[in-house]
Amino acid sequence: MPRKEFFSVLIAQAFFAIIIGVLVAVTAQLFVEGARYLLSFQEATEGFVITVSGQSFSLLPIPTMLTAALLIILVRKTLGVTKWSGPADSIYALQQPKIGVDIKIGIGSTLAAFISAGGGASVGQYGPLVHFGATLSTLISKLTKTNISKDVLIACGVAAAISAGFNAPIAGIIFAHEALLRRFSIGAVAPISVSAIVASAFNQYLFGSNLAFNVPTPELELASVVPFVIIFAPLCSAAAILYMVTLRKFQSVSASSKFSFTSLILFTALVGGTIGTFIPEVLGLGGTQINQIINATFSIEFLLLILFGKILMTSMCIGFGFFGGVFGPALFIGAALGGVLSGLLIKIGLPADYISIISIASMAAVGSSVIGAPITVVLIVVELTGSYEFGLMALLSVTLSSSITYKLFGLSFFDRQLLDRGVDLRRGREYIHMTQISVGELESSDYLSFSPETDSDTILKSLKTHQMTEAYIIDDQQNLVGKLSIHDLLEETNYLDSLDRDPLHLTSSQPLTEALEVASEFVGESIPILEGSKLKGAINEGDLFKKILDIEDSLRSDQPANI
Repeated sequence: MPRKEFFSVLIAQAFFAIIIGVLVAVTAQLFVEGARYLLSFQEATEGFVITVSGQSFSLLPIPTMLTAALLIILVRKTLGVTKWSGPADSIYALQQPKIGVDIKIGIGSTLAAFISAGGGASVGQYGPLVHFGATLSTLISKLTKTNISKDVLIACGVAAAISAGFNAPIAGIIFAHEALLRRFSIGAVAPISVSAIVASAFNQYLFGSNLAFNVPTPELELASVVPFVIIFAPLCSAAAILYMVTLRKFQSVSASSKFSFTSLILFTALVGGTIGTFIPEVLGLGGTQINQIINATFSIEFLLLILFGKILMTSMCIGFGFFGGVFGPALFIGAALGGVLSGLLIKIGLPADYISIISIASMAAVGSSVIGAPITVVLIVVELTGSYEFGLMALLSVTLSSSITYKLFGLSFFDRQLLDRGVDLRRGREYIHMTQISVGELESSDYLSFSPETDSDTILKSLKTHQMTEAYIIDDQQNLVGKLSIHDLLEETNYLDSLDRDPLHLTSSQPLTEALEVASEFVGESIPILEGSKLKGAINEGDLFKKILDIEDSLRSDQPANI
C-alpha cells in the first residue's frame, strides 16, 4: 500500500473509532443508569406491600414486569421484529463476508433489553451493549459508505461497549480479539484500542467512575488459597454448564410451544414478578447483590436459594420473551457459588478473608465459561477490583473451569447458539467464508461442448487443438446429454454409446465447501456445473484451490485497509 494511502486509512480508522467510542459510551451509560433508575421505583413500596408471618414484601415486581412485557410486545409489533439478536450475531457477522448485523433487529433488541432490565427481569446488560456496539458500527459504515472493513468497525463497537459497560478498556480490547475476531490482528489493534480507550475516558469524564466490585483487602497468603481454587474449579464449570443447559432448555420449550409470544412473556412476567416479590434478589441486573455476596452479607442457605433461583429466573426470562445478556447473571451465579463454598470453609474454621477471594474467583470462572473469553474476564476482574491478587486467583480458576466446560459443553454459550444454526466456529474463518461462496460465483474454466450430431473426427480435432481430453455433449436447450472422454473417441464405436450420462457434477447454488468434498472424489479434467439439467459451466480442481488461497490471503492480510 502506498504510504499516502496508508496514512489516510489510518486517520480514517482513528476518526471512526473515536466517533464509535463516544457514541457507545453515552449509550452504555444511559442504558445502565436508565435501567437502575427504573428499578429504583420498585423500592417505593408504599401501598404495594403484603405482610406474611410478620414480614413485609413489596408487590411492585408484578406490575413492573407486566408493564415491561407489554412494552416489549409493542416494540415487536411496531418494528416488525420476530426475534432478538445478540453477541452471537455480532460474532457471526465478523466470521463471514455476506451476512452482517441487521440494524433494525439490533436496535429493537437493544430497546427490548433496556425495557427488560428496567422492568426488573433477570437479564444481563453487557450482551445487549455489545451487540448495540456492533449495530452502531454497521450503521455508521452504511451511512458513511467508508471503505474501512466492517470487521474493524464492528470490533471497535464491541470493544467500546465492554470498555464503557465495565469501565475496563483493556478488557474491551482483548474481548474484541478473543471473542469476536478470534485472532490477534496488528492492522485492527490500533482502531480497536482507540475506540475502547475513548469510550472509557469519555465515560469517566462525563459520568465519573468507581470500581464496580468493592472488595476488602485479603490478609491471606495466596499459596493458602490456591488448593481451594483448584478444587472448586470443576464445581464452577458444573454451575456454568447447568446454567447454559437450562437456558437452552427454556429456549427449546419456547420454540416448540403452541403458546404465542404474548402468552409466554405475560406468563413469565406474572411468575417472575411473584417470585421477585418474595425473593427480589433473583431479579434485576444483580450488581448490588454481587457486592453483597463478596462482602459476606448472606447466609449459605440463602445463597443456595438465590443461586438456583437466578438460574431459573434468567432462563425463564430469556427463553420466554424478555431479552438481555447472559454474562451478568453468570457473574451473579458464580459469585453466589463462591459465597456458598467459602462459607463452608469458614464453618470448618478457616478465616473470613476467603469469602471475597473465592467469590471473585468463582464469579470469573462461571462468567468465562459462559462467554468463552477467559483472558477478558481475568482482565475485567483486575480492572474492576483494582487487585492483582484477585486477578491471579481468577486466572487460575478461569483456566481450569473453562477447559472443563469446553470439553463437556463447548467453547461458549454463543458458540452453541451458532452451532444450532449450523455454524461451527471451530472450523475457522476460512471454512465459514467458503460456506458463503457458491459455485456459481466461481470463474468457470474453459471447456468444449458439442451437439450429439457432431461427428467424432471434428470433436477429436477440436480436443487436440485446445489440448483437452474431455468434452460435453449438449442438446439444443443446453441440457447435458453426457460427458465424453478422448479415450472413448479413439475407439471405433459410436461415441454416444460411451458417454458418461450421469457424471460427477456440481450445481450453481452449492457452497464452496461442498464443491471441495465433491472434488476430493473426482478424477478427470473438469467438473460440470449444472442448473437442473442445463450445463452452465465447468471448473477444475485448480480453480477451487485458487479460490481457497485467495480467501486465505484476504484473511491473513494485516494491512489496516484489508482487515
